[in-house]
Amino acid sequence: MQLPDKLLIKSLTLLIYSACWLSCTQKSSPVENNSLLVSPSSLPFTILPLTGLEAFTASADNWQIAGRVTSDFTKTLDISVEKGIGVLANVTTHENSSNIYSNFEHGDIELDIEFMMPKGSNSGIFFQSRYEIQLLDSWGVQNLTSQDCGSIYERWDDQKSEGSKGYEGHAPDKNASKAPGLWQHLHIKFKAPKFDAEGIKITNARFEEVTYNGVLIHKNVELSGPTRGGETANPIEISTAPLMIQGDHGPVAFRNFKYKLYGADTLTTTNITYDYYEVETPISALPNFDSFIINETGTTDVIDVNKLSKRRDGVAFVFNGTLKVIREGDYLFDLASDDGSMLFIDNDLIIDNNGKHDFESKKGLITLSKGFHQFKIDYFNYTWGKGLALKYEGPQQELRTLQGLFPYPTNYEKKSLLVDPLESPEMIRSFAQYGTEKRTHVISVGDPKGVHFSYDLHNGSLLKVWKGGFADVTEMWEDRGTEQLLVPQEMSLEVDENIIAGLLPESSSPYPQTLDDQMVAKGYEMNIEKKPVFIFQAKDALIKDSYGPNNTGDGLTRTIQITGKKGYFSRAASGLHIQKVNNDYYVIDGKYYLRNLGSAVPFIREIGDIQELIYPLEERQKVQYSLLW
Repeated sequence: MQLPDKLLIKSLTLLIYSACWLSCTQKSSPVENNSLLVSPSSLPFTILPLTGLEAFTASADNWQIAGRVTSDFTKTLDISVEKGIGVLANVTTHENSSNIYSNFEHGDIELDIEFMMPKGSNSGIFFQSRYEIQLLDSWGVQNLTSQDCGSIYERWDDQKSEGSKGYEGHAPDKNASKAPGLWQHLHIKFKAPKFDAEGIKITNARFEEVTYNGVLIHKNVELSGPTRGGETANPIEISTAPLMIQGDHGPVAFRNFKYKLYGADTLTTTNITYDYYEVETPISALPNFDSFIINETGTTDVIDVNKLSKRRDGVAFVFNGTLKVIREGDYLFDLASDDGSMLFIDNDLIIDNNGKHDFESKKGLITLSKGFHQFKIDYFNYTWGKGLALKYEGPQQELRTLQGLFPYPTNYEKKSLLVDPLESPEMIRSFAQYGTEKRTHVISVGDPKGVHFSYDLHNGSLLKVWKGGFADVTEMWEDRGTEQLLVPQEMSLEVDENIIAGLLPESSSPYPQTLDDQMVAKGYEMNIEKKPVFIFQAKDALIKDSYGPNNTGDGLTRTIQITGKKGYFSRAASGLHIQKVNNDYYVIDGKYYLRNLGSAVPFIREIGDIQELIYPLEERQKVQYSLLW
């Protein structure tokens, strides 16, 4: 149920891989019975199959395909491999420790991959076998260098003096590393060097973006040449070459390996004509153009509705032109406008972005054959700002603007509004993004020791945890606080939502997805450390839930206490695979560790394909555990 406002004390204020592929059964046009089908947010990546080593070239037996890889993070270079498919694992020995190469070559590429580093291990991903993104166990490192995880490794020159042989290395902007033995995520956009007709380099290689565990750590970093440790047999820069993964420095594992290769533009526009209309206001939708007199006709190379308009308010256009398609395949169009617009290709409605609104975009998917196609864009503006822009993504073509101009500065950077607790905890009521959902009944608590969390007051559930800087509240205040989102300053971990407690009359009873009628949120009280203790009233029990940094300051400790009837249980974790890696720690889907600290002992149960770590709640038996990531 909704938490009463009067019970929320010290409320300060009220307030997305990434790429995905949504099913689209009609490829020739995203229109069926005059109803638009759902379009993906971007075109799909090519998935590198990890069912065998056929996609790679390796010269030794240290590389293998596995079903699951785990590591005891308290042991150096520990790695355990289970049979199966889906994971590429490097298990080094004295006899076998070679690098591995992709069988495909690449120039410009966008790579998305997960990796797991055992404690103390070292590896690297070399783009074009020459430019390295370093992989290292850098958990907890304070002063980052070009040798830490996520760094762009340094170049090397033996002819230079001692102390200066390594140069042009780039440390990551932030340390986003998780604890060793956990799965981590990299998303990288790489631009290959470019050469003229004579083979002379005219553009350096460049890491356009490197995002590590959701944190942007590099942007537009140029490399004047190959980094150290790359393809030493032929260090000359070239247009295309394989990816290389380092295998001679320590064990490492990879999964969810996917990429997009990019080349030259695959679409161009020609023969653009326009009809310009001046319409009466107010207007809230595209007019019936057949009933209006054309004020002006003309031709243009660039669709610029501001320049082509003769007045500010009450204007409309119909643009017609030709699309030249160089490569056949799926094309995803993105039409943005202020106010409404529609895109037609070969008379089929591809995007309906009609209506009165600010600069807003919608997408449409279509398969285009090689050759020429006709397009039409209808557009209107009621008042104030005008804007119309058409982007596209196609086969081996990254997202780019095809036509139109954005009406607002594209290089505008918001001034960050940061909040950090100084001497006592800081609490902020806000909205918070949890997966694809915006949660509204959220409180975020920052601790001076640098361990923070967001909590759903409505359901009594921990949502996310992070360390370092506390809160970026820019989205709560910038531009009237439209988003009302509190954003962690650092890499954050979203934990699986676990409602505070529930009755489980049978061992196979499902755990509740929301607070049910037997449990009521009663707000929170402040403890002696000025931290909130969340209170929940059941019909025959009172439950208190509290959080704080663990003793070593590298994790979050939770404490649950119950007064009243037995029979209630609390789920601490859920996932596809929960494993006890040593006497103290469980690992949850390779995402984070859980260490039991209290007198209560959890048990693992299976419900369908899901495993759950469950604590029984009893009086005088403290439930206490720590999360580590």
